[in-house]
Amino acid sequence: MTMNIMLPLIVLMTALSLPLSSQTAKPKFSIEHRKAEPAKGSIISDGVWKKVAVKQTFHAPWSKLKDDTRFQCYLSDNYFYFKFRVNDPTLTLKRPFKKKLDVAAEDRAEIFLSATADMSVYYCMEIDPNGHTLDYKAGYYRKFDYGWSFSTLETETSKASDLKSYIVAGRLSTAEMKRLGIDTDKFYMGVFRADFDTPRKVVWYSLLPVYRTKADFHLPEMLFEATSHQK
Repeated sequence: MTMNIMLPLIVLMTALSLPLSSQTAKPKFSIEHRKAEPAKGSIISDGVWKKVAVKQTFHAPWSKLKDDTRFQCYLSDNYFYFKFRVNDPTLTLKRPFKKKLDVAAEDRAEIFLSATADMSVYYCMEIDPNGHTLDYKAGYYRKFDYGWSFSTLETETSKASDLKSYIVAGRLSTAEMKRLGIDTDKFYMGVFRADFDTPRKVVWYSLLPVYRTKADFHLPEMLFEATSHQK
């Protein structure tokens, strides 16, 4: 009798202990495949962005704020391209900037990339409005290797003259992604933004809706399934 009661309980407890991504299907995100290869230094201004779909609904689940950040990305034969347009009336930057970990105290755009849904190994880029980049390799859960860096990541940034908006753009070679085990036909990605209202108060934004009560992007359910399609 005891065994009959305990067995369903053990099964239920095991299911509840699994990451949300193990219990539900991943949201899907289709990435356009285009032939355009902007010249170095002109990624932000290249005309291809007029044709690339815009993702504009960012969520601030722990602050209940609205955000109109515009995110675009596409794949070419050689690169993964991305672009953020951010309205931010409280632009916060570290001065003087001394090391890449200073980015963690600044407003920034973030992308996480993983070959697998469970986020066992993933790669992060966090880019401030000046183009400083905090990039690192990570393992679940929150095992960060800040000594690691992307070898082909290129970034470009631009700030409005009134310092109330900025653009972050860049590219990462598909060859490097493949070396990292990331299949560009199907991989997992998270897109985020950190916005400091004051040097001590940060608002977190995610392209995906978030249902957790604690602020943390380093969880499998924060990634969506990305697949490429020819455009």
